[in-house]
Amino acid sequence: MEFRSCLDTAMALGLLDSAQLDELQVRLAEGEEMIGRYVEAGMRMTEGCSLEQEFVEIKQQAQPAMARLKENDLAVHRENEELAQVEAQITELQARRDLILERRDPAVAAGTELKSSAKQLLKTTAEKKKALVERKVIRARWQADIDGGDIAWRRITCLLWGMFSEGV
Repeated sequence: MEFRSCLDTAMALGLLDSAQLDELQVRLAEGEEMIGRYVEAGMRMTEGCSLEQEFVEIKQQAQPAMARLKENDLAVHRENEELAQVEAQITELQARRDLILERRDPAVAAGTELKSSAKQLLKTTAEKKKALVERKVIRARWQADIDGGDIAWRRITCLLWGMFSEGV
């Protein structure tokens, strides 16, 4: 406090300007802070605590956290390896999928062509069946004309019934 009153007096007498006063006050605050630290360190020394002892205590307190950090680091490393393996598998599967798609496109075209051919064959078969049934009916009528009896009409009826039951 005495130094502050000296500064106030020096300012009042005009021996110091405001910039010099500000600088001296900053230095005074720094000095007071250093004195406070010195007093605190002295109190610690008197209490029997040294900086080395505090360092040992801090180190002991930090050991569990450091162990957890190492465990977490190992876990992250394992997870990164697993992730790399999964990414490699994904890349391999994508390559296989692309290969399958390349092979499938011609197969799909061939399948479409086969379906078209099968439809055409079914259509042709249906037409041939229809023509065959019509020939049978004509033959049965002709036979009926020749026989002139009920047996021929029964044949026609059976043939017609067969034609409708087959869906022709």
